[in-house]
Amino acid sequence: MPPSNRQPAIFAKFLGKEILGEWGRLLFSLIDAFHRTGITIELFDNLPAQDLGKYGPLVFSLENVSSTARDPVDTGNLIYLFDREDATIGKRRWRKKVRVAFDVYRPYLFESPVIMPYPVHPAHARPELSSRIERCRSMPKSMSIFFAGDTEGYTRNRIHYPEEKMTRLQIVDAIQRRLTDRLLPVRTTAELDQAISGNAIGRFVLAAPKTLRIEPGAWLETIARASFFLCPPGYVMPMCHNITEAMAVGTIPITNYPEWLDPHLTHLENCIVFRNESDLIEKLESALAMPDAQVAAMRRRVIDYYERHLTANCFVERVLSHRDSDVTVLMITDANVAANERSLSGRSILIRGTTGSGRTKWLDMLRLFASRRTQMPF
Repeated sequence: MPPSNRQPAIFAKFLGKEILGEWGRLLFSLIDAFHRTGITIELFDNLPAQDLGKYGPLVFSLENVSSTARDPVDTGNLIYLFDREDATIGKRRWRKKVRVAFDVYRPYLFESPVIMPYPVHPAHARPELSSRIERCRSMPKSMSIFFAGDTEGYTRNRIHYPEEKMTRLQIVDAIQRRLTDRLLPVRTTAELDQAISGNAIGRFVLAAPKTLRIEPGAWLETIARASFFLCPPGYVMPMCHNITEAMAVGTIPITNYPEWLDPHLTHLENCIVFRNESDLIEKLESALAMPDAQVAAMRRRVIDYYERHLTANCFVERVLSHRDSDVTVLMITDANVAANERSLSGRSILIRGTTGSGRTKWLDMLRLFASRRTQMPF
């Protein structure tokens, strides 16, 4: 019997611990993505409250999310969302089965997993997020380049492919040493407000990490006032919420990990890419001198990229429209990167990406070859 065309609902049951990592950010971001498309979600009540961290409990504040102590009986129109399959219900007929996994370093040669876009931070994932983003996109630009964020402890590079990455601390130190004539350090909220109101076009506004903390309620609005935002690597892995947040409001990212997004970002199309210290300074100077028309065109492409690839709607659509009834969703996590830091290669699904038509055709050929081999009479 074909699945119903009615709007599906989700039954989520997690048996592992990795989904509870990062203070509950992973659990919340996953559930929130489906919630934002209007899907009703029942979350099985087996997750210890003490393991949900700071952000995990936020799932229960979402309007169409509830908890349940019972497995469903009629599963034909339900999506089963899980990390490890429950043997008691896994073999039933489901509308679709969505397995959550975390090893983005594997090749997945005979699968077509969906890499979940790295989300905005849970602190910003409120019901009004979409309207807030729209307002931010219309804000006038008053800073050319901006960066605010922690640097303490951001000293270890775990990524060695396709090349060594500068760490966040190395990047900020290089800017402070070599971009002094264009640098505008701000130490307090008052100094930042003055920089914004005083028109810091042609300047790199650098917030002092130890003395200036931008509140979540003002974060998107602040980065929206810059044409470019510096997006250095995070604490454990390159991916950081700020690259998604910058692109959401139409601020062009300056980064050294364009290949970590799916599809990969492209230099001078939807980002500025740098590789080493000298290249960093050269790219910053070119961004500061970039003509307004070129900046505006890049900004439009950044917003287009965000709408086509990073929103909850586009992620959920890729999952629901997937040609396979059993789908793997991959989440990029600190724990997986830390455990496999030497395993990243050109064969890894993260680097190859999943949305390119060339890869799809290549996988189809491999599957067809494998299918024919199993049918050969020997």
